[in-house]
Amino acid sequence: MDERPLFGPFSRKGSYSRVEVLDNLFADDRFVALYQETVALPEIDELMLYRRYLRKEDRVLLYGTFSPDLFNTLCQEGYDLYLVEPELNRITGISSRYMDRVYGLSNELVDVMGSGAFDKIVLPGTTIARYSRGELLLFFRNVRQLLTPAGQLLVNIHNARYLKTHVQPIASRRIQDCTLFYGQKVDRNRLIFNLYLKSGNDEKVSYAIEHLYEPDTLFEFAKLSRYTGRTLYAGKTVSILELDKIG
Repeated sequence: MDERPLFGPFSRKGSYSRVEVLDNLFADDRFVALYQETVALPEIDELMLYRRYLRKEDRVLLYGTFSPDLFNTLCQEGYDLYLVEPELNRITGISSRYMDRVYGLSNELVDVMGSGAFDKIVLPGTTIARYSRGELLLFFRNVRQLLTPAGQLLVNIHNARYLKTHVQPIASRRIQDCTLFYGQKVDRNRLIFNLYLKSGNDEKVSYAIEHLYEPDTLFEFAKLSRYTGRTLYAGKTVSILELDKIG
């Protein structure tokens, strides 16, 4: 039985032998461009956010998807930033001057810089959303080793209630001279994103799963993982949390 989370017309397309099903949408740059455009929530100015909550004297780790242009800008302004990002096509655009600050896995980072190397770890909403509840609790516990004794997590989460009530119906978008179709579906505490493209003889369908969280859930996980925290910003589409490492 196929357990892929495809729905409606995307499920039908995926059943055809001529259509390639990608379990990793980041394997196709066109899917990546559409997905990043769709999940972006323009409520906050990210550059101003990080200028406000990061200090240049701190060593900061960005964990997960982060805009290459934003990374270049902040590094150029003097912020001591490092990035963990396993997908190569998500770091395209990072200046060669800063590529020595980019790592594929956190284990590589520990090997090079040791434990307790960072004053702050930034977790974008797309990083939080990729983990199920059990995985996220384990993740919170594991990243403690990367923080200094007084280290902090800066967590950006998408508002679950907003996303559940603003599900994108099936729509189309032109990217790189190709028409892509996409749509979203809520399944309990998951937001499922489906995509399909056809370009000549090239037909593909793919998907992404986002786990939806409320701030209270993250504070509960933080307490279980020996952090204490607060809400820095609570907006319509996004919340910014700050969690202090305890002990």
